[in-house]
Amino acid sequence: MTTSGIVFGATGRLYRNLARRAAHTVKHHMPEVKIDLFTGSRPMQDPVFDRIVHLENAQTTRPKFEALLRSRFDRTLYLDADIVMCAPVWDLFELLEQFDIVGGHEQYGSSSAAMRNGPRPLPPAFRQLNSGVLAIRKSDRSQSFLNGWRDAYVAANARYDQPFMRDQLWQTDLRLWVLPPEYNQMYTPHVLHSSDMHAAPRLLHLTHLHDDKKFGLPADRPFDLADLIPGPTHQRLLDLLHSDQSLGNPPPPAPTLREKLKGKSPSALLASRLRLLRQRFR
Repeated sequence: MTTSGIVFGATGRLYRNLARRAAHTVKHHMPEVKIDLFTGSRPMQDPVFDRIVHLENAQTTRPKFEALLRSRFDRTLYLDADIVMCAPVWDLFELLEQFDIVGGHEQYGSSSAAMRNGPRPLPPAFRQLNSGVLAIRKSDRSQSFLNGWRDAYVAANARYDQPFMRDQLWQTDLRLWVLPPEYNQMYTPHVLHSSDMHAAPRLLHLTHLHDDKKFGLPADRPFDLADLIPGPTHQRLLDLLHSDQSLGNPPPPAPTLREKLKGKSPSALLASRLRLLRQRFR
């Protein structure tokens, strides 16, 4: 039987609290999903996690590597602690039936982090994947990929891990799928200016959450979106979540004639009426 689940990696009080809140938010949308936390040696408890793995001798300061490499699941979705789920993402596990690695682009393509290269310069169009949302299908080949990524990062004593994942992806023959932006939405103004034809965000990646300790509390409660993003953006997000057909919402009703003609100039109204007449007498 194939197993699927979500893993978090977080050490330190702030990141643990954020991971707990993120996990409670996941459970709100996906109550049946299994969630494991990989964290430091300091004991902690929270029933939102099915397992808590304490890292006594982690090979890096980034527990994401331990979470990905030591995951007990056949299909693993790794999430950073500053990820806020807005809708279920069971479909990411479905993608792992076809692909080995699934992730979203780094959205700030001209940032100082995105411009850093790993061992070799690569074309800008081969952008980094953001490692905060990453799904992996377990196999010997994917484990080798993860080990290579970790080892290159450790050897370089670097601050950012994504340039080294990019380099490993350039060399690998693992099957890769790059997600649309709504599965790792980092720039929330895009939400505010989205039309009803845009898909609603499933996962918000809000890096400002770890700049203020208040966002980690209360640690045993889901995130409240109204506290995290400004009012108009929050309302637009709710509208998108209620209109997105790919989330199972019904298609919008066909506009009435009055709605079609609203705001049109007299000449446009006349042209519309003539078209209606021609259609009627064909």
